[in-house]
Amino acid sequence: MARTSSVTHFVAVSDLSKSLSEQEGILIEVEGKGGNNPQNRAKALEIVHRMWEQGEIEADQFPDGLTLENLVFVPPDSPQLQAPKAPKKAAKIPPIIQGAQEIIELTRLQLEIQEIAEEAEPYLPIIKAVLEKNRPLTAKEKELVKDKKYPKTLERLGTAIATQENYRANSSGYANLILNAIAWQLNKGLKEPSKTTKPETKRRPQTRVRKPKTE
Repeated sequence: MARTSSVTHFVAVSDLSKSLSEQEGILIEVEGKGGNNPQNRAKALEIVHRMWEQGEIEADQFPDGLTLENLVFVPPDSPQLQAPKAPKKAAKIPPIIQGAQEIIELTRLQLEIQEIAEEAEPYLPIIKAVLEKNRPLTAKEKELVKDKKYPKTLERLGTAIATQENYRANSSGYANLILNAIAWQLNKGLKEPSKTTKPETKRRPQTRVRKPKTE
């Protein structure tokens, strides 16, 4: 039975090549109106990451990582809401592995932000002019603003930054275990003494003193 409009559902899937009816994944419920909007998608992604960190999802369920693209919107009248599949219970993830997963995800999010920021670089003078109110937009800048790519790029950038901040705020902190492990291993490799063998000392041959003959 479909829920009220104040609740939005997504399914976190690992195989993006399948259709919605063929997808098998984790059903995510988000409190918030608006349906399939960037805010609800960011909330859903945060929920999935939290479930992953807490061991409620198998570590290998998303081998290619987990991004906004893995979230499929579920309409309120979808049959999937009739009998949602419960997530499989997985064994607790060791802290060092959890830390590695968090570093991988934070790195992926950072790369995504940087790539979108590079796309938004031509809009930087426009944004400054709008915020500082120090000049009107040029004819070329007005054409850029009218392009559909302008709002989409800025919205993608804002969503990516919000996702990274939410993920970082809810991380376990175990990522430092990986950092410390790498530093410790490198220091050990540099400071580990090499095995040396002591040179053999040769004994001097004993000299015999001959006693004089007595007549």
